[in-house]
Amino acid sequence: MKAVSVDELKVGMVLARTVTNDQFIIVLSENTELTEANIERLKKLDVPAVFIKDEFDLSKNFQQAAAVVKKDSAFTHDFKKVSKLAEQVFNELNDGVKAKETTAKLAANILPMADNHASVNYLFNLAHMNTTLALHSERVAIFSGIIAKWMHYKWEDIRTIVTAAFLHDVGKTEFSAELMNKRVEDMSEEELEIYKTHSQKGFNLLKKLEFEEPIPSIVRYHHEQMNGNGFPKHLKGEKIHPFARVVAVADAYDNLTSEREGNVKKTPFDAVQYFTKDVYSIFDPAVCVPLFTRIKDSLIGSTVTLSNGQKGRVVFYPKDFSAMPTIVTESGDEINLNRNKNFSITSYSTDE
Repeated sequence: MKAVSVDELKVGMVLARTVTNDQFIIVLSENTELTEANIERLKKLDVPAVFIKDEFDLSKNFQQAAAVVKKDSAFTHDFKKVSKLAEQVFNELNDGVKAKETTAKLAANILPMADNHASVNYLFNLAHMNTTLALHSERVAIFSGIIAKWMHYKWEDIRTIVTAAFLHDVGKTEFSAELMNKRVEDMSEEELEIYKTHSQKGFNLLKKLEFEEPIPSIVRYHHEQMNGNGFPKHLKGEKIHPFARVVAVADAYDNLTSEREGNVKKTPFDAVQYFTKDVYSIFDPAVCVPLFTRIKDSLIGSTVTLSNGQKGRVVFYPKDFSAMPTIVTESGDEINLNRNKNFSITSYSTDE
């Protein structure tokens, strides 16, 4: 690890430490591979220098990562393969024929990834990779496919959901870099109104590129809420396309469990707690209940670290809407996190 002046940074260098601003809001996460946009952002924020991984660090990290992700190496390989297709789609948006062909190829590559029951854990391991719109879109597409599979949709419908999920934020390509790099929480009222046009812009663009329905409409309505407080049309309940309701959950899940500027990534345990609170109001319970059930099942047996530093294992997860599991610590104590609010899960790992 070495300190490098921001003026001397090169594309492809890897951050050795997370960069925060004066308010301790995350600017860029550790392990981020720097792009031109990242470097420009650091310069605009007057960051003097950052810590960069040297060859020894990278070699050591590779060896450690190889041990940790041994079982998900195939998933990681497929993820990187799809990432190239994802970038290609966004570069082809001026050519409808090419964009549709590449998107179809991307969806075909994602479908087997969504069929893997351990993909939730694999995605979490990759969730520090949030440096581009394409990567966020890829993860939302994979997770949408996972949810659709849990909901027992037929494969042709899952393909449609995956395709629309990847394109859900395509309207943001018409925004300025300044708006794209700003957190929603930090936007002015005027900027927020512009931001809210991205789902309609995406719909318009996909119609122009002649994508077949229901893909444009799914993109248009992925920010609608069951209580009618969403946008752009304030639709309620059954008036929202069911596939858009799947994408809405997957999009929110990725935003929660990804580390990006201004946000520290949360665990799937936190995500279950979040959706438990907003089921029936924002999100469709027909989507959330399978999500609760399958994620809870996948997390049983996980090794966790609690907020007091204790380590333990998840031994039980209620089948109702209880948000948190029961943990048995290394010392043998049993802690029901639904009853004991003094503890929370800060990290987890799985043997899957």
